[in-house]
Amino acid sequence: MVRTMPTSRRARAVARGALACLVALGLALPAAFADPGRSAWADEAPAAEAGEAEAAQQAADEAQEALDEAQSAVDDAQSTLDDAEGRAASIASDYEALEQEIAELQARIDETAAQAMEAQAAVVEGRNALAKSAAYEYANGGAAESVLSLLFESSDFGELLRNLAYLDSIMRYQADEVAAQKERSARFDALVAELNSQKDAQDAKLAELEQKRAEAEQAAAEASTQLQSAQSERSDQASRLEELKRKAEEAAAAGELSEPVAVEEANTNTMRPGDQQQEVKPDPAPQPDAGEGDDAGTGGSSSGNNTGPSAGAGWSTGIASAYGGSTDPYTPNPGVTATGDVCDDWSMGVAVPMAWDRYWQYYGRTVEISYNGITVFAIVNDCGYMGGGSRSLDLQPGVWKAFGYSSCTEWGLRTVQYRFL
Repeated sequence: MVRTMPTSRRARAVARGALACLVALGLALPAAFADPGRSAWADEAPAAEAGEAEAAQQAADEAQEALDEAQSAVDDAQSTLDDAEGRAASIASDYEALEQEIAELQARIDETAAQAMEAQAAVVEGRNALAKSAAYEYANGGAAESVLSLLFESSDFGELLRNLAYLDSIMRYQADEVAAQKERSARFDALVAELNSQKDAQDAKLAELEQKRAEAEQAAAEASTQLQSAQSERSDQASRLEELKRKAEEAAAAGELSEPVAVEEANTNTMRPGDQQQEVKPDPAPQPDAGEGDDAGTGGSSSGNNTGPSAGAGWSTGIASAYGGSTDPYTPNPGVTATGDVCDDWSMGVAVPMAWDRYWQYYGRTVEISYNGITVFAIVNDCGYMGGGSRSLDLQPGVWKAFGYSSCTEWGLRTVQYRFL
């Protein structure tokens, strides 16, 4: 029974057999010449040549077996690659579905943000109306003093009744306005909560989308690496087999084997298919740095970070300044923003730094700004230098007034959290 040996051991065995034959020939020749009557050499030489040819054929057969094994490994690797491509196609389908969901979420976010902006404007308007009413009450001594004035200043009982009815209607209006303001504030808070929920859902979908992409890339890369390794092994075995066959044919044609049939191994540490696989990881998704942004002219502000945050990137922290309106001596009132909007004492816009890459792509985006427990929504409609990049946002008057400040100077420079919707 033929015993299968590794490639290098088979080559050395053949070499040792050939060497033994040569030694035997060397010992037999003197004896043949010393005794011409002996015919052992003539009888034994053909047998030795036949044995060596048989050994060479055996080595070639074993090399063929190794080649067949390598081809089987290639077939297995190709099957693995086909499976990986099938998984990648399935993942691609999931990827497209996730992209569609994210787009739908963005549409709902845009709609909710618009509603929140409207609710915010109503809250600010109601707050101003109540402030004016309170100022009037303070200037006129309040409701108690008004009642006394009506009692003493009425010329007759009929006029007194008319004045009291008028005062009662005013007080009912104020009470109704307070109740309406509470409803407006509640609606605004509900919209903010809904918007935050939608953004959280969108962020989760974005993370799932990135995971799907990484899975598809890793599966394809691993399968491709395995196939390449198997193909390389098959190529090496095929080359070795060809060389063995060539040497066996040369020996058969010459009628003798002058030297052992052996193949020099060019790569004795060849890895098996799969041994050289390396885990392929996608480049990590870039994380948004907190933008920072100096003085803004009519055009607004700029940032020290060359890459600004993007929609879906989550919350960022940065410094916000204020500009525009009657309290800003450095800009016209009203002024015109980079997008052509009016910047006055009630405009709800912000500026972004020109130091951000492609800063103009933020125009028209809604930005949610959080400071001191208050959330305000604004529209990006301006840009500017902002000190070469020391601040992230420049707030127009309607925005910093919504935070409860009365002038650009009072707002100054404050650290806020913000995200683009």
